Amino acid sequence: MRVEVINTGTELLLGQVTNTHLGFLAQSLFSLGLRVERQVTVPDGLAIAEAFEEAMARADLILVTGGLGPTSDDITREAVAEAFGKKLIFHQEILDGIAAKFAERKFVMNELQRSQAMVHEGGVVLQNKFGTAPGLIVEKGKNVAILLPGPPNELRPMWENEALPWLKKRFADQLTLGHEITLRILGMGETRVQILVEDEVKALGPVEVGYCARPGEVDLRLIAPDQALVEKAAALARAKVGDLIYTEGGETMEQTVVRLARVARKTVATADSCTGGLVANRITNVSHSSEIFRYGWVTYANEAKMTELGVPAELLEKHGAVSEEVAKAMAEGALRGSGADIAVAVTGIAGPTGGTPEKPVGLVYFGLAKKTGATQVLQKNLSPQRETFKYMASQIALDLVRRALV
Repeated sequence: MRVEVINTGTELLLGQVTNTHLGFLAQSLFSLGLRVERQVTVPDGLAIAEAFEEAMARADLILVTGGLGPTSDDITREAVAEAFGKKLIFHQEILDGIAAKFAERKFVMNELQRSQAMVHEGGVVLQNKFGTAPGLIVEKGKNVAILLPGPPNELRPMWENEALPWLKKRFADQLTLGHEITLRILGMGETRVQILVEDEVKALGPVEVGYCARPGEVDLRLIAPDQALVEKAAALARAKVGDLIYTEGGETMEQTVVRLARVARKTVATADSCTGGLVANRITNVSHSSEIFRYGWVTYANEAKMTELGVPAELLEKHGAVSEEVAKAMAEGALRGSGADIAVAVTGIAGPTGGTPEKPVGLVYFGLAKKTGATQVLQKNLSPQRETFKYMASQIALDLVRRALV
């Protein structure tokens, strides 16, 4: 079954809104053995009809996001009706449901909402519990169109609770489970991973190997026709890459850290300088982080390092804030002040200014202190681009905690 996605919305093409639909839908479809072969993004209006008619010639399943609202630029419903030669029929019960939602929120419903109660002849209505525009499923010949609302908070529950169950039932005899393992690797580039892994993995059998590179890390994607083969390929990759693999699947570094800390019943504290609190922020973005996160300090200024973490003034005067000695003192101060099991500290030069020949932009030191054992200090030279630097530094800091936990 060939699958295409059409994303509608002028705001997407103006860069005002980031399109997150493809990643969500593609991962969900892959679990059924389906892959998105093409994605297009078009502005509101007549371009929707043109994109849909082109997709009909290629694809069996067409997912359209957006354009189901009540305003004049929301014409997805009409474009599909014209392309499929289907009449749009008014459903009073849908309009009554919309009116009830307006009344519940003490809003006044206007006549424009009526367009959202129009359903294609023979179409399936997908309930929208978080908005007013219902989703729709329309079929004609080999083509199946699933029309979904644009806002992610409406699209995602509708897809999982309404569209996906319908899809599984309608095409039960054509769907096969996908077998995929993604290994997330920190501290090794994609070409090095390929040299280490690819030839031996492919020698095992029909294994598809793919890479997704990000600053300082890479995802190694393995896909095979059966579970046993993909697990064998993953085991080989693990043996080659070792503990640079920080997780499998879609788990983030911070999710990994929180999970491991909860299992180990360990607590964590942070001392951010150049990252401006990003390490602590990422940890606390994870559910249940309150079970493992003790304290977080943002000690951007030297005075803060001294008064909050007890970093000796002579260390700062002799070695500077960006130094092995200060990173060590920061971590030990955070451990001492928090009573946590593990404390990580970061101090560096985020740029784009502030560097010297001895301490260039991108230089960063990490300190990791534990209740038992010596404090560890790590030096890295990262990207001179400020936001990239901060993300990479926070990733390495979290990875130090991960390694301490395992």
